[in-house]
This record gives sequence, structure tokens and C-alpha cells, in this order.
Amino acid sequence: MKTTAFDPIPRTPRPADERSLKAYRAIVAAARATGPSATPEGVLMYPTEEVVAAVRAVTKRFTRLSHVIVVGIGGSSLGLEAIHGALGEKGVRLSVLDMLAPEEMVVLIEELKTIKKASALAVCIISKSGSTTETLANASVLLRVLEDRFGAAIYGQTLMIGDPGAAVVKTAKKLGVQYVPMPAVIGGRFSVVTEVGLVPLSLLGHDIDAFAAGVREAALGENEAAVAARSQQFFEYIKAGVRHFNFFAFDRRLVPLGAWYRQLLAESLGKSTDRSGKPVKFGFLPTISTPVELHSVCQLYLSGFPGVFTEFVSLDKSGIDYKVGPTKLAPQLKKFTLGEISAALYGGVVAAYRERKLPYRATVFSEADLPNTLGRYIGAAMLETMYLAHLMNVSAFDQPNVELYKQKTRELLGL
Repeated sequence: MKTTAFDPIPRTPRPADERSLKAYRAIVAAARATGPSATPEGVLMYPTEEVVAAVRAVTKRFTRLSHVIVVGIGGSSLGLEAIHGALGEKGVRLSVLDMLAPEEMVVLIEELKTIKKASALAVCIISKSGSTTETLANASVLLRVLEDRFGAAIYGQTLMIGDPGAAVVKTAKKLGVQYVPMPAVIGGRFSVVTEVGLVPLSLLGHDIDAFAAGVREAALGENEAAVAARSQQFFEYIKAGVRHFNFFAFDRRLVPLGAWYRQLLAESLGKSTDRSGKPVKFGFLPTISTPVELHSVCQLYLSGFPGVFTEFVSLDKSGIDYKVGPTKLAPQLKKFTLGEISAALYGGVVAAYRERKLPYRATVFSEADLPNTLGRYIGAAMLETMYLAHLMNVSAFDQPNVELYKQKTRELLGL
């Protein structure tokens, strides 16, 4: 993984901000040393070798899988989809039920008709609170349909992941569902590095050892120092009026990573008031773009639309490629491969940003060590978000307005 940045107007952090972040960095370091699940800041040390080994022990009995179904929403599914999307399928299909969409349920149930034995399925129901309406509704429908086909055996193929105190855990255990606890102190948008992400990733055949090692590396030594410096630079951009963070994925496999990042930033930094009770007046609106939007988004940004910071994310792929070759449609392209043209498009966009003096950073992943570098990227994004939240004087770990919509939903349903 290689990351570069372009800062057209370098800004020097205020000494007070530097002192404040230095003090918080010491708190984060102490949290990592004290215990990976004692405080939310310890999350980056959570996927220890022991945790990974325990996850493998949970999933080792699933030896004949052809399909994994994850039922969860937001932090319960986005991180998993980000990693799985980037790494690609390893022979086991993944389906995610993260919305109340009857038509998607119909399609999935129809697809599952090809499954002859319950042992070919693994169902992961993921809810930190155990009371998420969307998750409970989708899981109830799915398990009822699967029980009609496979009987009680389907519950032996089902895992429930969440906080130990969730009321639904007792019901799940009575049905024979295996319960897997996650650390109560770690919130959903940070939970991909816990059992929430590691269990389904293991079931799907991914290298969770390398991923977990990458997460831990992000918070140590030079990597941590680089994140701290980057966070201060980000904060300077926020103070200067940057309000739009655009995750520009130059590969479809990386689009789910942008969706995970969007939740991380929006839910962690988007607060009504800061820790002293004052209104929060600035922050980022995170969005996702792809080369499909080159005409629309580049026209907007390159025309001088203010307040945008772009993160370009691409994948240096080896293997499959096609040479354009002899063609009557575009003879000027015949000597190039599709990969070479794509690289030129990426380079052209970055060069245009530099010419127009638009701030950006660019990360290029390599296929060679992707599980590890994805872990380092995700770990760095989490740490950077914590540091940014501290500089903005907001809590990175609560989500009061999310709880408000959940409360109103329960009221409408009479629950």
C-alpha cells in the first residue's frame, strides 16, 4: 500500500492543537496497552492472535459451506462487505440482508432453493444491541423459511453476534443458535475488527490473521505518527472551510470500502453539540465517486467548486488484462491494454487535480499483500477518525441521533 498527498496550501497546526492531540495520543497509547477491550480507543489492538484463534475455533466446524448469509445493518455489515469486496470471493458465496426489501428476500430465497443440505449454509445474525428492527425482521423471515426446508438443523448453522446483555441472546440459545460475544465497549462502525467482521470473514475463507496484523500495525510506531500528522492536516482543512470528503474509488472492488468509510466519518464526526455542549458548526459530508462519474464529478470539482477534499483509492492489479489490439473503432488504442488505459485515466485525473490546486491524497493497494494492507488502511482510518473527533472536541463513539430514529420507529410500530 502506497499513500501520497497533495496539499496546495500547507497549513501549520496551532500549538494548542498539537499539545491537545499529543495528550490524546498518550491516552490512546495507554488504552492499547491496558487492554484491547477496556475502552473504545483500544479497538485497534483488539484483533489479537488469541482473538483470531478463538474465531477460527468457532468457524472450523463449517467445513462444507457454499453460502454465507449475513443479516445486519450499518456497522454490522459494511466493514465485512468492504473487505470481502476488495479481496473477492474464495469459493463461498456471500449474501447480505441489510435493508427491509421484500424483493431482495424473494431473490435470496429463490437462490437458496438450490441448497440441498443445511450444512452448506451459515447464517450470521449481527446486532450489537440485539434489538435492531431491520435485523430482527429479516432474520425472522429468513429463519422461518429455512426451518420449513431444513427443520431445526438450520439453527445449528446459525451464529448470533452481539453484546452479551442483549435480550434476544437467550432466545437464540434456546433455539440452538451459537452465540458469539463482541466487546460491549466497541461501537458498530468500529466493529469490523472484532468478531463482527472476523467470524464471517473466516467463514468466507479470507486470511483473518494477516488482516488483524495489519489493523494492529496501523496504531504503532511510524504508522501512528503519520496518522496523527494527517489528522492535524485534515483539521486545518476543516477550519479553512473544507466540508466535503469525496472517496474516489478507481476500482469497483473498492466501492464498498468507501461505504464503510462514509459511515465511520459521518457517524463519528456528525454531532449536534461538542463535549462542552456548544453547537458543532463544521465537519465533513462524506460521499463516494467512481470513474463512471468522471464527467459529472470532475466537471464540478475541476470548475472550482469549493470546500472539497478527495481521497483517490486504486488497486494495482496483476493477472487478467486485455490488449485492445487490431480495431477499426479506435486504431490509436491498439497497442494499449485496458489496464494501461485505466492507469492513464487515473493519472490524468490526479494531474488535473494538481494543476487546479485541489487537495487530495491517493492510496494504491497491491494485490500481493491485500489482506494485511486492508487491515492497515482500516486501522489507520479508525485512528484518524478518533484523532479528528478529539480535535473537533466531539465524541467519536456515540450516535445520539441514530438512537432517535430507532426510538421513533419503535413508537410507530407500537413496540
